[in-house]
Amino acid sequence: MSSTRPAPPAHAKPESKRRRRRSGGNVLLGVFGTALILSGAIVLAMSLLAPTTVERGYGQVKAAVNDVAAEVQLPAVRLGVEGAQAELDECDGSFIEMTSYRNTVGVPAVYAAHNNCGGDIVLNWEVGTQLEVEGLPGTYEVVDVRHTAKHWETTEALIGLQGDFALQSCFYGEDRMQFVGIRPITG
Repeated sequence: MSSTRPAPPAHAKPESKRRRRRSGGNVLLGVFGTALILSGAIVLAMSLLAPTTVERGYGQVKAAVNDVAAEVQLPAVRLGVEGAQAELDECDGSFIEMTSYRNTVGVPAVYAAHNNCGGDIVLNWEVGTQLEVEGLPGTYEVVDVRHTAKHWETTEALIGLQGDFALQSCFYGEDRMQFVGIRPITG
């Protein structure tokens, strides 16, 4: 005796060819994942093809973050040891007193920090910005701002910079440095 199954109706699809429906959430995750991968590829390509543009953009974002933080609490800096490029490159989060600026009359003591080592805190400062100096009492204020080229500039460009001392850092992706003259607020 043989049993025969009735044939499926003509409009029915065979089981093996059934399509699974994707939920709306899965589609959304797929689109988001693709967008994220494309964004990463664009950032990678930009960093390879236009590194100074990427660096400058990073600097602008970092400066905006520093500005928001300064609205909550006075910015604070730490003055470090005296030295030259080797001490500056140690990147310990302090501003190093640069001995190379000492021989120019009319230039206050200059403390420098690389922008990516905490020095970028000074890049948006302007006259009137208030700050604290770790280990020193009171509040300090920016009394002068000076921009110079990063390369081929002499210390004479800083003659007359006002303040008891100066803080310096380089702008991201630019051939510019900022020097800010600092003085304690008397009152």
